Amino acid sequence: MKITRILAIALVAGSLGVSTLHAQITEQQPAEFPPPSYKGKQYVDSKGCVFIRAGIDGNVSWIPRVTRARKTVCGFKPSIVGQVAPAPAPVPAAEEPVQITLDIPAAPSAAQQAPRVAAKPRKVPARVVRQTAPKKLRRTTQQPVVVAEAPATKGQLQVQTACPDASPLSQQYLRRSKNLAVRCGPQTAPIVGANGVIGDAQVAGASGQYAGTPASASQITTTTRIVPRHVAYNRINTRNVSLPKGYKKVWEDDRLNPYRAEQNLQGRSQMLLIWTQTVPRRLIDRRSGRDVTASVPLIYPYLDVTTQSRELGEVTIVQRDGQIAKRVVRNPGVRKPVYSSRSAPSSKATNPATPGTLARNHYVQIGTFGQSENAQRSAQNIARMGFPSRIGKHRRNGKTFLTVQAGPFNDERKLQTAIKLLRGAGYTDAFARK
Repeated sequence: MKITRILAIALVAGSLGVSTLHAQITEQQPAEFPPPSYKGKQYVDSKGCVFIRAGIDGNVSWIPRVTRARKTVCGFKPSIVGQVAPAPAPVPAAEEPVQITLDIPAAPSAAQQAPRVAAKPRKVPARVVRQTAPKKLRRTTQQPVVVAEAPATKGQLQVQTACPDASPLSQQYLRRSKNLAVRCGPQTAPIVGANGVIGDAQVAGASGQYAGTPASASQITTTTRIVPRHVAYNRINTRNVSLPKGYKKVWEDDRLNPYRAEQNLQGRSQMLLIWTQTVPRRLIDRRSGRDVTASVPLIYPYLDVTTQSRELGEVTIVQRDGQIAKRVVRNPGVRKPVYSSRSAPSSKATNPATPGTLARNHYVQIGTFGQSENAQRSAQNIARMGFPSRIGKHRRNGKTFLTVQAGPFNDERKLQTAIKLLRGAGYTDAFARK
């Protein structure tokens, strides 16, 4: 019972002491409160005392920070620079006793002027004038220059270079030549022409050409050998390669042929030409996509002049009635074509008594048309192939029909060749007639 009473008394005394101390600490306020824009959780006033932000529902209170001994922590740098603690209010001095006397009215007297005190002259600070010290000039004495004659140098031959903007080392090799053109600096145009890359020069021989000597434009013909660019560059690595002693080639099937991939300009041009599958046939240059039927002396299905001349004859481009046509001069030594059973010429179209020669002129009729525009277009196509053409008229059941024919032909071989070419051009119903 006594112990319980002692504990209760101690608890009450402790709570009273804590509340008293808390009241004392709460009453301590900062010397000056921070502005509303201050967002720090800790604030040091101008006296250096530290306060901690507290509050609830927007009410901000600054509680002093204390040590374990319940003393306010001070001596820190103020949070707001330039804040000075306010000077202590002066203590009012005790008033001395004043003796009060009654004023006795004096006799009127002449007004006396109070002496006028002259104001003290105001001190004007003397003006300071700063002058810059003059710079010291150094006197230099120029030593006499001894002039001596330079030793005579041998004159050097000035060679005109093709590229004046090149470095001195490069100018020694980029010399101007009468026969060869030198390309200076970066180039926008291709190094070679559109026909391909020119291959290596010929080996020294009767023509006097040496390996590595570039060929001039006058030496380039249709038979000039050319190779693709990557082949020409890679071929440099395979020159002068010989088999060491004791070794032999692995393959003998020409896969290591040093002349592989070589072409000539004529063959390259032929590879770039192609006949269309439409009727009439058109000759297209695959490099540019242009129609070159009227400018190249070729007739379907030939793609090179050599084969055409050997199997057909000589083809020339002429103008007839304001239109471009191809004239064919048949080669008398051409081989007679071999026909299949379907395209074999009719026995009525030839004269067995005189083989190779027809008794009268024959024509090759390609079709019958009911409209004049279609007949005119077909006749123009025949003329472009190099054959003479004509249009015939006949009436049937009150209607006028137009027949388009190629010819005349007085030789059976020429007649059969014309039938073959016209059928190959798309006129599959072409037949011979008188």
